[in-house]
Amino acid sequence: MRGYRWANDPEAIVAMKRKVPESVGECYALIEREMLAGPWVMGDTYTICDPYLFTLTQWTEGDGVDRENFPNVAEHFRQVAERPAVKRALEVEAG
Repeated sequence: MRGYRWANDPEAIVAMKRKVPESVGECYALIEREMLAGPWVMGDTYTICDPYLFTLTQWTEGDGVDRENFPNVAEHFRQVAERPAVKRALEVEAG
């Protein structure tokens, strides 16, 4: 999204964009495999980690990563999206 912050060369930016799905996918594989204690990030208690992961997970589509490849992350995303406060926040954000 912001490759211009690290490189001026258009070819370098294109190369970074090609790499994003792989590197972001690896990050979500790590979260899926080792970091989601479930049902929330830290286990049974909803913490600040949950809306943070939700926000990052919103960006996966733009990164070329299918969050459905990570079933625990995808389920977490759905659960957070169903929270009334999150629904309100998303409505405000949408305008």
